[in-house]
Amino acid sequence: MPDPVLIPAPRRSVLTLTAAVLAGAALLAGCAKQRTDGYYNPPAASTITDAQYQGQGAGYRQVVHAPSQLQIELKAPPPGQARKAEPTPAEAANEAATAQANAQAAATAAGSASPAAHALVPQAQTYMGTLPCLTPSAQCAAQRVTLTLAPNGRWRSRTAFLDNTGKLSPPTAEQGCWDATAERPPRVLLADAAGNQRVEFVVAANNVLRVRSVLGKSPNLNYSLTRQPDLDAIDELSKQAAPKCP
Repeated sequence: MPDPVLIPAPRRSVLTLTAAVLAGAALLAGCAKQRTDGYYNPPAASTITDAQYQGQGAGYRQVVHAPSQLQIELKAPPPGQARKAEPTPAEAANEAATAQANAQAAATAAGSASPAAHALVPQAQTYMGTLPCLTPSAQCAAQRVTLTLAPNGRWRSRTAFLDNTGKLSPPTAEQGCWDATAERPPRVLLADAAGNQRVEFVVAANNVLRVRSVLGKSPNLNYSLTRQPDLDAIDELSKQAAPKCP
């Protein structure tokens, strides 16, 4: 049997394969050189900033943060009406002075009040509570009182007497003048239209008037009137002439 004949591979094919291998190796070497050290082993987030950065995905997209304060317009002006410009400090001061002068003029026209009374009650306030019946002729066990103090130095009250059986009598309304002392705690003095002293209170707190005396008599226990959230103008006295307070 004749020996097999070996046919050598073409030299061109061998060179092409060798060139391809060398090119792949060079490409891998170049890519390896472009990667920074530790590219495949990044360090763990060690600060809050790094954690927020990773959680927000800032590595592959742009993160836009909202401003710390947003100014939202709650009510737009009516159509066709321009927004009013903010007043300057001088204009604001003039407006405040004008408003104060108008308030003082209105208080003077309606009735006078001492500075202490006006500071204590800058606006009308209504108080309510149950007080002892210190008048023997009234034949009552207690009296339920609604008192409204006005900043012009006038007061109105509605009183319903409570008998020994617990029934309330028809209410009666009165009005007069009041004043306050400048001491601490201040005292509130109520007088009738003729100027006779009726009741004396001590301002125990901003919303409480504690009874100090009624018709010159001091109760043995503590009684007080508490300020109400709603104003009671005691309108049944609106048709009567207002008292002339000094």
